[in-house]
Amino acid sequence: MLLMLTASFRHNIQNQEVQKKAQIRVDYTNREQAFLRAVLTEVPNSAIRNMMANSNSSGVEVRSRWERIFERALEKAKGEQALPPEQASVLGINGKSISGNTGDGGNGNIKNTIDRIKSQPSLNQFYVNAGTNNTSTLLGAKYPESLRVSDGAIEKMDRDRPIITMAKTYPGGGQFKPVPYPDIHFGYVAQSDYFVAKRNWWAFSLSSGEASKSSTGVATVRKNFILSLYEVPSQLALGSAGSAILGKHENGSDWGDIRISGGVFASRASTEGTVRLDRLAARRGISLGEESSVGGVTSDSLTGNLPSREQYEAENTAFFPMSSSSDSGLVTFLPIARGRDAFDDLEEIDDHNSGSPTGWNLYSRPAMQTVMKLRVEDVLSPEDQTPIAISFTYLAGGIERKIVYTRGHNWPTTGSYTGARFPFHLENDGIERQALSVYVGRLPAFLRSIGGDSTSANNSLMVNANYRDNIRILKPNIPSLPTDIALILRDTKDFTSFSTGFSLVTPLRTYLVNDVNIVPRGIDTQGQKVFPPISLFTPEKRFGIRDQPMNITLKGQVNHVGKDSDQNARPLDLRSGANDEVLAGKIKAELYSITEAEQLPPISQMNWLVVIEQVD
Repeated sequence: MLLMLTASFRHNIQNQEVQKKAQIRVDYTNREQAFLRAVLTEVPNSAIRNMMANSNSSGVEVRSRWERIFERALEKAKGEQALPPEQASVLGINGKSISGNTGDGGNGNIKNTIDRIKSQPSLNQFYVNAGTNNTSTLLGAKYPESLRVSDGAIEKMDRDRPIITMAKTYPGGGQFKPVPYPDIHFGYVAQSDYFVAKRNWWAFSLSSGEASKSSTGVATVRKNFILSLYEVPSQLALGSAGSAILGKHENGSDWGDIRISGGVFASRASTEGTVRLDRLAARRGISLGEESSVGGVTSDSLTGNLPSREQYEAENTAFFPMSSSSDSGLVTFLPIARGRDAFDDLEEIDDHNSGSPTGWNLYSRPAMQTVMKLRVEDVLSPEDQTPIAISFTYLAGGIERKIVYTRGHNWPTTGSYTGARFPFHLENDGIERQALSVYVGRLPAFLRSIGGDSTSANNSLMVNANYRDNIRILKPNIPSLPTDIALILRDTKDFTSFSTGFSLVTPLRTYLVNDVNIVPRGIDTQGQKVFPPISLFTPEKRFGIRDQPMNITLKGQVNHVGKDSDQNARPLDLRSGANDEVLAGKIKAELYSITEAEQLPPISQMNWLVVIEQVD
């Protein structure tokens, strides 16, 4: 009997030991997930800090280093405590209890928890493996393709802190290419599809309980993770960096002859009317109207509720067609939106001494990325903003050149022989405000006449008023006022002379008075016409200046670049230049997504998709 009791007691003790270790492992797993979620929110902010002015320091105190990122994430996740003090205080046991959790307590040196996977040259003792140059070969076939970077200092710094830069490229020098979409529940594109992006990645190992394994008896297992930051140029049929209302115009009329194939994204999305979408992704939630559908999914006619994602995916082979990055696990999606600053290249532009060779203002503001600059340099008076002098900046031999044109001196008038070939003129017919008109089709020949580089280099144009250097010139208002100058685009039918595409950025109200980009540059393998990629960044677009509103037919992509905090945008409220109204019956749109890097214009709105995945 005594032997039986002893054996039973020993068996119970062994069972309790097994259960204890299993529970500790579950506890460690939960802590790891909390830690990884915290890392996910820390990394984009730190990458941005490394692109800002005066972030180029090699000191260990830099907040945007990987070591500091992981320390803050551990603190946020309370990874060293089973019960945080504030919760213990609420329960009335703070300082009065003895923890029976042998895994509770400090982790000691951070390298007990997080470390590189393999050794590489580094700036500091703590670092991770960054996906550049030979890192893929070093770590093995399970890891993604490495990006190329020629500067060894940048390569080392990327191991010390997250570096996002245009200096990282794919082999051959390309910034972007089609890459497999990660296996996540956030449907920016369809799962298993490819999307156009650049994949920055970093690899690290994670282990919980290293410092306490002698007391817990639980053998720790190091897990290897990849943190990927995909740079994603806007490529969906329809997108908004802020909140958007889809399906109806502001006047309450339904979208008419509008076809959308592919995905739609908005920071927060609401649908109205009978709009039909293939996929809809958002950052902060989706509201589906009673008559709307996404991927064939509609709200319940009685309750108004949507089917659950789990129910849908159990009954279908595809992922749920509506998704939000906020409930998609170890995923976050960030539109790089600067609001009105996106259209300005004169104010608060300093990125001096940034850790990344690509400064934050240059990266995040389309206006800063333009090559050619057309600026108003002088006006009649502060009350009358009619330009009397302009400057044109361009590349010649890879060097920036600038010419100033003054009215009555070397700025030719419209009716003159020289003026017929000159691309920049004054105009005010039909819009009741003074305007600069740009004849885009004249730019290639004009550049040749002044010794400029070809349009493969001079492929983007900024139009602004130089309020910074002349107190007589007023900063353009957004929304514009009748006293502001406007921009009229003319001669816009044929962009085939721009071999790499064309981008325009301006804070001015812009009038499109001719057909735009209707001459194909070739035929693709499916026999479809291929047009040069162009992008127009302007806070106010108006179509036509005639007395009668013109028909608006649009093919391509539409993207709203406002901030997440902006009021709801209606991205297809395309306004007539004649009466500044939205006339739904005159709007026809065929919107589709970009699938190849060659379809990207010189300047695109950027987004970041951040994902953490376990490798082994």
